[in-house]
Amino acid sequence: MKDEAISISKKKAQEELDLFLNNIKTVVLSTVNSEGEPFASYSPFVQDDEGNFYVFVSTVVQHSHNMYNTGKAHLLFVEDETITKHIYARRRLYFKAQVEKFEAQDERFEKIAQLFEQQHGEQASLVRRMIDSRFYKLTPYDGTLVLGFGAAFKLDKTNKKIEKLETMNGKAHSIVHEEGLRKDA
Repeated sequence: MKDEAISISKKKAQEELDLFLNNIKTVVLSTVNSEGEPFASYSPFVQDDEGNFYVFVSTVVQHSHNMYNTGKAHLLFVEDETITKHIYARRRLYFKAQVEKFEAQDERFEKIAQLFEQQHGEQASLVRRMIDSRFYKLTPYDGTLVLGFGAAFKLDKTNKKIEKLETMNGKAHSIVHEEGLRKDA
């Protein structure tokens, strides 16, 4: 398993990145409140042509308050566990994100509402009726794509290209963990 994961080429990783979000409809949002208490939830999302993500959440829920007050979120897009080859090695994509809340009557509302309806169908029409909810623009940075054991790839500043295999002291991530485990034994 180690050898297979580590041998994933940069080209293959790029192909995986280009296809990854096509089958994912929700993002796991991790936020903290002003006291540093963590909170995790999820939301349907859409992505614009510039690579920004958008979620539509109620203004009364915890992650809405956290994102509004801190301007930050951590995003996790994760492979469906029913189709993964290994439950401990689900494919996933992580980002840190700067957050911007759309205020009521924001001129961008219509364009983003249409994206939601195109991607999520009839269910997404509720974005036009829920007056206590807002769009949040999540501008991603510091992305990492994980394709399996020892196969974590750093993304470039555009978050659209694989930059390099994520390593620790020149070694694949999993090898470093295994060495650490052997030292502790």
